[in-house]
Parts: sequence; C-alpha cells; structure tokens
Amino acid sequence: MPDTQLLTLDGDPLRADSPRIAVVVPIFRHSVLLSEAIDSVLEQRAPFSITIVLVNDGCPHRETEQVCRDYAMAYPDRITYLRKPNGGLSDARNHGIRHALTAWPGVEAIYMLDADNRLRPDALGNAMAALEADPQIGWIYPNIDMFGLQWAGDYGGDYSLLIHTVMNVCEAGSLIRRAVFDAGVFFDTAFKSGFEDWDFFLTAAEAGFRGKNIDNFGFLYRKRAESMLADSERDAEAIRSVMRQKHKKLFGPRGLLTLEQREAPRYAIYLSDRDEVLLTTDPDLGHERCVPAAEYEDLWWRTQTDNSHHHAPPLLVMTHSSVLEQLRQAKLLHGLLWTMERRLAQKPFVALELQSHESERITWTEEDIQGKRELGAALLMIRPQLLPEIARDTSIAWASGIASRPCSLPSLVLGFALCEQFFSKDVPPYRSAAHDFVAFASRLRASPMRAALAQKWDWRHPDIPWRSRTHEITRVPTLAEAAYPRVHRDGRDMGFVLPLVEFGGVERVALNTARAMKRAGWRPHLFVVDAKSCQFSAEWHETFDSVTFLADDGFATWGQAGSSYLGTDVPDWSRWGDQRNATAMLAWLDVVINFHGGAISGLMGRLKRFGVKTALSLHLNDHSPFKRLVGNTYLGLAFEHAYDLFLPCSGQLADWCHAMGVPEEKVIPLLNAPSFDLPEDSAQRLDARRSGENRPDRLRVIYLGRLDQQKGLERLISIIDSSRSESLPIDWRLIGKQVVTHGGMRLPSRIARMIEPPITTPEGLAEALEWADVFVLPSYFEGLPLTILEAMRSGVVPIATDAGAVSEVVQSWQNGVVLSQSDTVDEAMAALRRLCFDPDLLHKLAHQARLDMRGRDWDGAVRPVIERLETMLAAGDRTAGDDACGRREEGLRNKDHE
Repeated sequence: MPDTQLLTLDGDPLRADSPRIAVVVPIFRHSVLLSEAIDSVLEQRAPFSITIVLVNDGCPHRETEQVCRDYAMAYPDRITYLRKPNGGLSDARNHGIRHALTAWPGVEAIYMLDADNRLRPDALGNAMAALEADPQIGWIYPNIDMFGLQWAGDYGGDYSLLIHTVMNVCEAGSLIRRAVFDAGVFFDTAFKSGFEDWDFFLTAAEAGFRGKNIDNFGFLYRKRAESMLADSERDAEAIRSVMRQKHKKLFGPRGLLTLEQREAPRYAIYLSDRDEVLLTTDPDLGHERCVPAAEYEDLWWRTQTDNSHHHAPPLLVMTHSSVLEQLRQAKLLHGLLWTMERRLAQKPFVALELQSHESERITWTEEDIQGKRELGAALLMIRPQLLPEIARDTSIAWASGIASRPCSLPSLVLGFALCEQFFSKDVPPYRSAAHDFVAFASRLRASPMRAALAQKWDWRHPDIPWRSRTHEITRVPTLAEAAYPRVHRDGRDMGFVLPLVEFGGVERVALNTARAMKRAGWRPHLFVVDAKSCQFSAEWHETFDSVTFLADDGFATWGQAGSSYLGTDVPDWSRWGDQRNATAMLAWLDVVINFHGGAISGLMGRLKRFGVKTALSLHLNDHSPFKRLVGNTYLGLAFEHAYDLFLPCSGQLADWCHAMGVPEEKVIPLLNAPSFDLPEDSAQRLDARRSGENRPDRLRVIYLGRLDQQKGLERLISIIDSSRSESLPIDWRLIGKQVVTHGGMRLPSRIARMIEPPITTPEGLAEALEWADVFVLPSYFEGLPLTILEAMRSGVVPIATDAGAVSEVVQSWQNGVVLSQSDTVDEAMAALRRLCFDPDLLHKLAHQARLDMRGRDWDGAVRPVIERLETMLAAGDRTAGDDACGRREEGLRNKDHE
C-alpha cells in the first residue's frame, strides 16, 4: 500500500461543493460497524452541505478497504476515502483533518466520529447551530448516551477547564471550529494508548479556546466491556503523568488556582452585617463577585437537585466584614483561611476567636471546645457537604448545637492574639458567627426549594462529580489538605521562610532583604514554620504582604535524624516526612528563600518542579560540642541540587560554598549591611560625638546581643573583671538577654546586675551606639555580625575575635581591632588599655570605621540577587511561551506540508 492513497474518479479528487462540516472517520479494525457510522452521517438533516473523510489507518481487515471503496463510489460527491500506513488514532485523525482543511478552504468545522459510534439525524445541525450562536466557543461537545452497555451520562453545565484537568469531559465526537486547527492545535501522535482526545482539548484550551455542552446533541457512543478506552484506564496514571508534564503550567498549583478563582471559587464568605456573600478563592479578589445572600441561596439550591450542571463554593465561611478587614490589615487573612480549611479534616466546624493585647507579637493556640464552653467565633468555617446534610435533616436541633452553651458539636478553635492596633475602639468585636450560621441553616430549611430535594430531575446520570468538589482539584499537585488560597497576579511574590521570628541576626537579615525587595517592586511574604508566635513589629508589618504559620506538629527545624551529611544531622522530615502542606503553602510563589529553616530544605526539590525558584540564605557555620563545623551550611550542601541559588552573607562564606562543591554561578554573596536606618538627626549628633572635642573622660564600652556560649560569654566576663581589677577608666553597658542552654554557664550576680533588657527599636539601638566608643564581641564563631556593621557606621570601634567573616570588614588598627581565638582576653585588654589612654587613636579608628560603612546598604546588597532572579524567571516565562508557540508553529508547518 502506498504511504497515502486518495480514491479518485477520472483523476480528480472526490469532494463536495463547499461543505460547511467535514466529518473525519478514522478506521482500524471496525470494518463491520463502519457502515452504521457512515449511514448516520449520510442521514443528517441539516440546511448545509456535509462531507465525510474516511481514513483507513492501515487496517489489516480487507473488509475495511471494500466498505470504504463501496461508499466512496456510491457517494462520490459526499465521501472521500484516504488510505495510509498505520500511525495510530491521533495520526489518522490529523491526516483526515489536514486533508479536509486543504481540500475545502471554506469548511467551517470538523467533526470527529469514531468508526463504531453513531449520530442521530439532527446531531450536526444542532451542534452547528450552537457553534454559530456563540462565536467565542471553540467546540461543541455532547453528553454521553451509550448503547451496547447502556448508560446515559450528563456532562451539562458550563465548561470548566479546571474540572477538565482531572476528568475528560469532552468526547472526541465533538464539533470543532476550524479556527482551533488554524491555531496549530492537532492531536498529539505521542498518545498511542488513549486519552489523545483529552490532551487535544486541553491543548485547545491552552490556546485560548473553550468548549460548550449542548443537551440535545444526538451523539451515540458504543460501549463494550473491552475496548481501547478500557486499555487506557489501565494505563491511566502513566498517561496522566505525560499530560501533566506536557501541560505543566496548566496542571501546576498556580495554573489551577487561577482557574479555580475564575471558574469555581472555593469559599462562600457570608458577611452577616451586609447580608452579602463573597464567592472567591483568593479573599483579596472577593470584590470580583459579591452577591446578595438571596442570590447565593438560589445558587446553592441549584446544586442540590441531583445534577452536576451548577457550582456553588463548597466551603461556607460565616463572618463579619469588619473581621475580614481586620485580618487583612493584620496580614493574616490568607494564611488563616488555609489553616482552617486544613483543620476541617479533623473537625466539621473550625472557628477563629480573636483577642487583643498590647504586645506587637502574634500568638495563637488550638483548642477542642466541644462540651467545654460556648463558642465566641469571629469566623466559622463549615466542612463541605455538611450544609446539604443539615438541609436534609429532620430538624435543626443538631446544627443548633454549634451555638449552644457549651458548644455540643465537634469544633476546633484557633485562638489568635493580635496587637490592639488591629481592633476598633468604636465597634464591639464580632463573636456571633456560630449564631449567624444557625440562623442561615434555619432559613435554608424553611425554603420552599427544600421540597425539590425529594425529586429526580433528569433521566441522565450526573457525570461530573468534581463539580461539587472543585476545591479538591487544586490540592492534586501537592496532595495537601488544602491549597494555599492566593492567586498569582502581575508582579513577583517572594517567600521568606524562617523557623521563628524574634530579634536574632538571621531575622534581621531576612527583614532587610525583604525591605529591599519590596522597594524594588517585589511582594514579600513571611512564613513561620516552627513556632506558635512571632514578633511582628511595625517594620515587619509594613514590609510583608502576608504572614503565615505552617502550623504542622509533624515539622521541626532540627527534628529526629536517622542520617547525617558530613557530620550534620539530616532531619528525617526533610527526607521522608509529610511535606504536602508545607509544599502547598509555598508552591504558588515565584521565589522562596530559606533562612535557617533546617528541615524545610527537604521540599525545595518539589518546589523547583513547580517552577518556584529556590534560594538558601547562609550566615555561619555552627560548631558542635567538639568544635566540628555543622549546621545549616552543611544541610544546605546535602540539598544543593534542590537550590537554584546560595546567598552567603559574606565573601568568605561564598568561597567556602564554592570550595565545598556548590557551582560558582549558583553562589551570589548577599553581603550583610546595617540592619536599621539611622534616625534623620543622628548624623549631626554622631559628627559632634566623634569629632574628638568634648571627649568623655572615661572610655564607653558596649556589648549588644545574646549572652551565650557562642558569643564568648566567659571571655566577656573575664574582660570586664580584668578591666575593673586594673581600674581602667571604662564605663560598661551590657544589653541583651542571657540564653542558658544545657550545660551553659549562669551569669555571676555582679554581671547580671549590669544587664539591660534587649533593645528592639532602631531609635533605641542608634541611641545606645551613639553613647558608645567601643563595641566588644569575643565570639567563638560568627558569620558577619550585623552589630559590628552597625557599630562601625556609628563610629564605634569594634574589638572582635577573628571569627567567620569579621576580618572582611574589620582591619586591625585601621578601623577596629581583630583578636585571635587563642589569646582573646589578653589581646582585648591590651586594646582597651591603649584606647583608654590614646584618644587620637580612638578618633582615627572611629573615623575610618564610619568611612568604611558608607554606601554599604541593603539595596546594593540585594541588587545582584534581584538581577539574577529576574533573569531566571524571565527565562522560565519564555520557555513556557515558546512551548505554546512551538505547538502552534508546528501545526501550521504541518498544515503547509499538505
């Protein structure tokens, strides 16, 4: 048989005059049933011309050749017969489609009819009328009325690309507008084992086309116990895996969330004070669809009458508009909805209770209150399918238990304590969500619509079960208990992952990096993975667009470890822990930076597969009790492949990363800088203070930071005691908090009495450094301490041990003094004696320290990171675009080859 053969009469192709529809029938092993399919097309009642293209895909049955020839000879003006070597179903369809598009330039639509299926007489007339009526539609797809094994499946309702990602709602027997093929969309010949039609329509949807179901299409599907579809279902997961890879952007967390927001919002947020309901996934986009409560009730009832045509948000949230705004202002709204949705796996009701306190901290607790006390809910979330059960219950008594005293239903309460600034002094706090829910449920039960629940309203079986479970579709990529409800929008979103947020150096680096990123136009988001509270002062609140707690008891930054890498424990969670929720929390972002999150490194590989760029912020090598280098640096090396970038705080640490095997192009030093801006009037005061005039008679020496073993606490005590025993003219200030670890020393009372509480405000830190002449830091190990940089900027001379990257910024007797690790106390005493009695030297060092810090800021430090990330993200965007363009161009090239 030649590669392609077209049946001809007198040497001219057989073609109909100006057909509007071409019906393509691929044939392989269905020679006997083929005649039924052809007859059903010939019998179509339509006010336009229809042509048939029979494609013999190398069928081994001689009868196929005979049947096709007989029909082509009998209907030369209506049937074209093509023969080709076997290439599979997709190839046969494409062959027929391309022939039809070339042979009949005026053809408006292509219909795919398998050789064993049939059409009712008005099928193509009905479908073409629907296609003409809606120019925005790319294809018309049918319900599935089966014969053989009888079944009637209803695929009605609005087309949903979101649902289409988890089930094939569009039969290949659909009428497809010519524009779809002109855009380069054809069947993928790589799909040899089935689901090629599913892939085709997903590709068409990615190209911007949408489908539409019509109830009276007239398509008849032959169902047998064994078929190609049955084979496909056996290989379903493998084929789906190929589809997910091909349509990566569509199947990814961000793509699905965008579709969910547009087509099937997850939350119905009932605002009791306004009697309105926000239908949304992302609460920031709730304004896009806000409906009166009565309209929402009508929508909800339409989903209850035994069909799968309609959608209502599966998760009901009862609250007050003031609570929604309060949580939005506190930057907690998205994270709280996500955590509450996850907790619905444990209890049918999850409530939020709010209380105010003077502290700037955010703290939270969890409590099961059933049978213990009344619920004072500011927000109440109800498990999906619970509301339909309540509507069908014989009475409201059970549901009323949520508002009883004490609460009698299984309920979990998240209690959040927020700064009083987020509470209105004029409006009493809302705590009535439970009572408002009971009132709403009672209203549903009293509705006349309730009588419709007892009736069956359609003869077909509702065949889109996902319509009522759309919130589960966005969970599929991560398998989490809930997808994080944040929809991607213009701009870049960056996640900052920290185990805790207090006043440590790592937190200050994260804050300042975020502030610089925000000034550059990025949106920073804070994720606290190992704490139930966090410091959230004004500068944190102003910097971050959101704050989210992982709230996963199974996670620990440094938990149990059954393995180690170069002496550093590799937490079990990072290798085989339940990472689903943590992945979902971060998968929607553009970039994630891990700031000493320990085990969180274990999910970076999964995030990379979702297109998230991953970075590791590194600050220092910790020391084991035996002085061995360990910690986040080594754990980062264990997961080096999972990170796109390493961001060491110093040049020295950057060299170490490269020497330890990190490719040079992955290492971008994000050099530390002073962590706070000096007050506006500080410069003049510092100039006067460091001028050398009116010098105090005594040397003012300060220590700022944690009082623990790492910082050389016993060395510091020895230095203080020695200075006093020598009666040196020194005034000491110790500012910080003692951290007592297992086996750590406790402060002598003479030292403890000197300690001032930690200073957390920029104004307080600037004032303390303005007071000081010298800053002492006798640490055993460090990264690049922010306090040294801040001291030098204020003209305070650092006396610090040669630890970490200290010598990168402190040049001994040029802008400070570097101490050895072996004779730290003696060298520190020698430096203090010299500075006590040589004010000119002190002035010289202070002046140079200030000069060396000029221009050292976070905007400059972060700029190389931003530039690299922008390049990486743009490359990713181009790749996704090129893939789509490539498919269209390939289709057009193939079309040109006809």
